[in-house]
Amino acid sequence: MTRFTKMSIFLITVLLTGYLAFFPLAGTGSAATSSGIKVKINDVFLSLPQPPIRVGMTTLLPFRAIYEFLGATISWDKNTSTVSASRGGIKVDLDVKNGIAIINDEKVLLNVAPRIVNGTTMVPAWFFAESLGAQVDWDAEQQVLNISLAAVSGISLETRELTLELGETEMIEATVFPDNAVNKNIKWSSTFPSVASVYKASDTEAVVSAVNPGTAIIIAATEEGNYVATCRVTVNQPYTPVTGISLNRTTLTLLEGGRPTVLIAEITPGTATNQNITWKSSNSSIASVHKQTVNSGVVAPLKAGTAIITATTEDGEYVAVCAVTVLPVEDED
Repeated sequence: MTRFTKMSIFLITVLLTGYLAFFPLAGTGSAATSSGIKVKINDVFLSLPQPPIRVGMTTLLPFRAIYEFLGATISWDKNTSTVSASRGGIKVDLDVKNGIAIINDEKVLLNVAPRIVNGTTMVPAWFFAESLGAQVDWDAEQQVLNISLAAVSGISLETRELTLELGETEMIEATVFPDNAVNKNIKWSSTFPSVASVYKASDTEAVVSAVNPGTAIIIAATEEGNYVATCRVTVNQPYTPVTGISLNRTTLTLLEGGRPTVLIAEITPGTATNQNITWKSSNSSIASVHKQTVNSGVVAPLKAGTAIITATTEDGEYVAVCAVTVLPVEDED
């Protein structure tokens, strides 16, 4: 080999090494490249354990980090290579191996297959828009991916008034607005838990239990925005029917124009719900009767003769009677 040839090979090698140092050979079209992309959710920048990566024109984001930021529960099934996230009304199952997702029971095929990078499952950014009902915008100048989630704007209860008997339970349902709001978590409470207690049954439902007679207000408040809706709950004693009535006297002898006498009625059972009684005299010109309290009537002797006083229950119309004899006043000589 001539001296000229050796020198030429040396110069070519130096030039080629320098070129590769500044201009590395491009990889295949499927290769992922790192980027300085930042991710922002509703104006909050996220600190991600695995930075976003670019695959062609698609940006991949870490599945777990995004959903955990939103308070979702994450699980991983290594047998099926499926990662899942659940939060409120959102349920996502992602088959990483096949690139198929189930979002609230609807199948979605990813245009760019998810992949695991440094132990982190990465999925296309648009996937979060699809699953969360969010808007995803790309700020090319700032290299920021903006994910805008619908904010909660209100809440309503299907039931605003509720009447229960002691020991009864009832399910009430809430609706959080708008429908695509991500954080639909609801905090349930009662102004008087000793009257009506409440506990969460599902994402949108709660069970109200009647504990003691009285009135309580059930409050449903959104976790986001603290919007409130209420339900007034009245708890009544369980209905107990009347089975009978009796009077403390079945006969009564009074003196014309004399002092009135009180008859006491006793309803059976004593715990009957409706304790109302109607008092009546068969001849009110001889002996009148007037209600004094819930279970008593005042009999006034007006003139000589006889009359029948009846006490009738409002519930069941059970009757008890007292025969009243009014004696005349003897004339003085």
